[in-house]
Amino acid sequence: MIDVSIPRLFAYHRALAGALAAGKTVITSVGLAALLGHEITPTQIRKDLSALGPLGRRGQGYAIKPLVEQLSLVLGLERDWRIALVGFGYLGHAFATFVAAREERFKVAAIFDRSPAVIGQVWQETTVRDVNDLESVLSAADCNIGVLAVPAREAQGIAERLAATGIRALLNFAPTSLRLREPVLVRNIDLAGELSILTHRLAFDDESERSQAG
Repeated sequence: MIDVSIPRLFAYHRALAGALAAGKTVITSVGLAALLGHEITPTQIRKDLSALGPLGRRGQGYAIKPLVEQLSLVLGLERDWRIALVGFGYLGHAFATFVAAREERFKVAAIFDRSPAVIGQVWQETTVRDVNDLESVLSAADCNIGVLAVPAREAQGIAERLAATGIRALLNFAPTSLRLREPVLVRNIDLAGELSILTHRLAFDDESERSQAG
């Protein structure tokens, strides 16, 4: 695996795919940096893309189509991925809607919940099933990725059940860390933790302003 930040590569892929759809065929590192809002420097972009092979020519930029294809291959986006979503409350519903609207290579193929008010609902041709039926449903659903949008107290048990069905990659929105053995891959997304990074910075800036004013 190449030693490059995967989130940066994904950002390049998304920006370049948009440029390609808009009819653009060639782009420089400076142009790509502009598409990314100058959050990543042209130097960093050139360094990252050089790890993919000789895709650009000095002074001429990058041909976008082969670059998008290479990034798709590296990121695993040249194929379709099927998601099993557990928890269809506000967060689970928002996640499914986002994926359906923005990420064509990802399909929410199975949805589970334990609330009688939610079980039986149909979302974009997918029926919400009782979480008690998880194993029997997933035996035929051919899902690759599991997404957990459940309370913290339920997350570990649900994760173990998903892993037991053969799912090897989990995205966890529950506010707890999961303990699973390899080869299961886990990404924990702590939304409250991400907000705390912002509030820390805001509080730090406010304190600095008060100190300067004093």
